[in-house]
Amino acid sequence: MSSFTVTNNVTLRNLYKTSDSSLSKQSVRKETSYGKLVMADTQALRKGISSLADEDYGDESEDSKESKAEFYKKMKAFCDSYNYTIQSSKKYNSRDSKSAIKQMKQLASDYSDELEDLGVTFDDDGYMSMSESAFDNIDESRFEDTFGKESEFMSSLSQIAKKLSRHIDLKA
Repeated sequence: MSSFTVTNNVTLRNLYKTSDSSLSKQSVRKETSYGKLVMADTQALRKGISSLADEDYGDESEDSKESKAEFYKKMKAFCDSYNYTIQSSKKYNSRDSKSAIKQMKQLASDYSDELEDLGVTFDDDGYMSMSESAFDNIDESRFEDTFGKESEFMSSLSQIAKKLSRHIDLKA
């Protein structure tokens, strides 16, 4: 049983498209090797990071209900890929995956104030969660510093995912 819930939507499946979009579903993941999961999850996480970097955060006057809903879907897919990466890395249980989890938890801790202001929190196991109501009340432009192209948080997270994906044995 996982400590997080996944919203399996088109946005999440698109993050997994380069590896195997069916890996966005819990039922398929149970039958997949841990190495393949970690590889797919890190690729999806990096794709989610890239998607948020390319987001047009605009300004508060441009935020419509539809654009907020689309932005929430992108953020939720990013959050789900992040959580899947934590989950599969724990199961993979290599020195590199343990190191990546430790680095991801430290990164979350380092940016906890900024993330909490945006409705993004982490539990003790390192899983990310988002407050949907926060997305209704915060304009998208406030997310740019933490999740945009120039974000140190996202750059560091991308480097962790990239390093982890280089040390995966797909047969494990």
